[in-house]
Amino acid sequence: MNRAQAFHPDRRRFLKATAAVAGGALLIGINWSRGVEAAEQEADGSEDFQPNAWVALHADGRVEITVAESEMGQGPYTLMPMLVAEELEVPWSSISVLRAGVDPVYGFQLTGGSTSIKKGWVLLREAGAIARQLLLMAAARQWGIAPERCRARDGQVFDDSGRSIAYTRLVGLAASLPMPDKAWLKPPEDFHVIGQPLPRTDVPQKVTGQAVYGIDVRRPGQLFATVVHPPVFGGRLRAFDDTGARESPAVVDVFAIDQGVAVVARDTWSAFKAAQRLSIDWDPGERSGFRSQDWEDRLRGYDARPPSREHVRGTPEAVTGDRIEAEYLQPFQAHMTLEPMNCCVHFDDGKLRIWAPTQSPSLAYGSAKRLTQNRIERGWHKLLNKVFGGYDDSIEVNTTLLGGGFGRRLEQDYVEEAIQIAARFEVPVQLVWTREQDVRNDFYHPMTYHRMAAELDAQGMPRLWLHDIAGGGVSSWGARHDYAIPHQRIRSYDFEPPIPKGPWRSVAPHFNVFAVEHFIDELARQAGHDPLDYRLQLLPDGRLKRCLLRLAERVKADGLNKNERIGYAAASTFDSHVAEAVVLRDLGTGRYRVDRVYCVIDCGIVINPDIVRQQMESSIVYGLTAATLTEITVENGQVQQSNFHDVPALRLHQLPEIFVDIVDSTQKPGGLGEPGVPPLAPALANAWLASTGKPLRRLPLRLS
Repeated sequence: MNRAQAFHPDRRRFLKATAAVAGGALLIGINWSRGVEAAEQEADGSEDFQPNAWVALHADGRVEITVAESEMGQGPYTLMPMLVAEELEVPWSSISVLRAGVDPVYGFQLTGGSTSIKKGWVLLREAGAIARQLLLMAAARQWGIAPERCRARDGQVFDDSGRSIAYTRLVGLAASLPMPDKAWLKPPEDFHVIGQPLPRTDVPQKVTGQAVYGIDVRRPGQLFATVVHPPVFGGRLRAFDDTGARESPAVVDVFAIDQGVAVVARDTWSAFKAAQRLSIDWDPGERSGFRSQDWEDRLRGYDARPPSREHVRGTPEAVTGDRIEAEYLQPFQAHMTLEPMNCCVHFDDGKLRIWAPTQSPSLAYGSAKRLTQNRIERGWHKLLNKVFGGYDDSIEVNTTLLGGGFGRRLEQDYVEEAIQIAARFEVPVQLVWTREQDVRNDFYHPMTYHRMAAELDAQGMPRLWLHDIAGGGVSSWGARHDYAIPHQRIRSYDFEPPIPKGPWRSVAPHFNVFAVEHFIDELARQAGHDPLDYRLQLLPDGRLKRCLLRLAERVKADGLNKNERIGYAAASTFDSHVAEAVVLRDLGTGRYRVDRVYCVIDCGIVINPDIVRQQMESSIVYGLTAATLTEITVENGQVQQSNFHDVPALRLHQLPEIFVDIVDSTQKPGGLGEPGVPPLAPALANAWLASTGKPLRRLPLRLS
């Protein structure tokens, strides 16, 4: 391994559990929360230091890897173990995955922002390398040779004469050895696990129906609940009549909680039906007159106030001349996870047990702590201190599989409701929202308004670029592009919307990249340039430009039919680089269909190419659904949509052919779950512009 990278194991980050010898296992503990003073002090010698982020090699050859990330389809239960297996040199068939509980040793547990692999890329490989080094040292001691004469492969250690010994015969000795002073990470050219399309560890249980999502949790004596929320955002309960609801013998109780009225029954269906028979008097509150059209009008008047943030390149104020202008608007959007919000809670003999499909066990823990601790201690800073420092083990958070996340399950409102309901009972209670409650009580992707302006030079290339963004929780992330335009000004105007907002798959790049990439096409066509060539001239040499060139080659090889037009878009987000092309087919009589989508991604070193393709395909379908089918509208303070009939998802027969091309890279890994979403909508809009000659400045686009 001529390019192996040496490192020195840090006791603040890694702990070898020598006490595991009797159990016949070699354990490497990982402290994810380095920098937390208390954890560091414990790691420096206290016997109480017990990190439970373990890589466990058992004497029978089994390798158990504890994963702290939430599994919502993006593959951490496969990708994270692959990092360990690569360095530990064990067969993939020996790997099994354990789901971590909430614990401060993992730091702040939150899965989002396409960060899982970036977080574990070095640390998990180092844990595997430490275990491998201990096994090499054990074999060398048994043979009476230097460890440098040994190498590991497929769960065995070999020496330079060719003799071998299985890990299973070395585990006990390896666990008794001191932590090595030095270990080595393998260079990319020696990888034989990383980069392979290994089967996902979560698939067998999913296809056999054994997988446990939040909604599948069943505990002895369990009851089932649902909640009716105020129909108007900010509304409050005045009174309710539960006579009709209690007619069902399956109904156990009906009562008010902070967020509405809870119905508890012996099964979910009875709770749902009883909730429909409630007579509730709501105080609609001050937002009862709110309309999404009013919010759009307010965003259009954004410049009556100073910007929240501003990014400037060159001297845009000095550039004067004729300008090309455009306005773009994206609507409110819901997350529409296939599994509605749910949570099971049991107050069990002094312990609070939670089973939740959450993207953040730490936030779920924090919500539980806040609801159950003394009111004096409810400050946010004290809460964080409790999460990272004085951890309360009387609160147990069990994270199940998630039936979709997309940022929605970063919010813990459904966990808090379940805790309030279960506090009245001595048995477990599972809260399940109806789909209608799920759609109408989301934390929505914000509506955003964009005002663009540009000035072109004599060759038709932009020399001035102005981009103003107005909306709730907006930023310039994704609006700060790579195009070589000498004078730029990007301003964001943050407005707090009167309906809940939250992170949505790809967050700010979703709406910003749409405006940037569609405006580029508009400029190119007004200047008489081919939009693809225009981009290539404006982009500096680099990874994004190479993706776009590779995409163009693939499209050219397949060609277009006479009734097809194509649109391109590209963006660098989440430390990955993605170029996409949408082929739009004219079906006649004013109808169009997305026929094919091409995608090229450079996400750095590829851990598992199958998962990369799955994530890109998922991003394209999600982005195409959002661009063509879905929006949330509000009238009189109430969301008008309620279920998949009016917030539809693309069906299988509606899907285009999708082609994903993965760049072979040696750069460190970037994100996967989100970078494929932002280029999709502008690529579609650009194909529409090519087909009809009309820009698409407002989403969603109805293709027929």
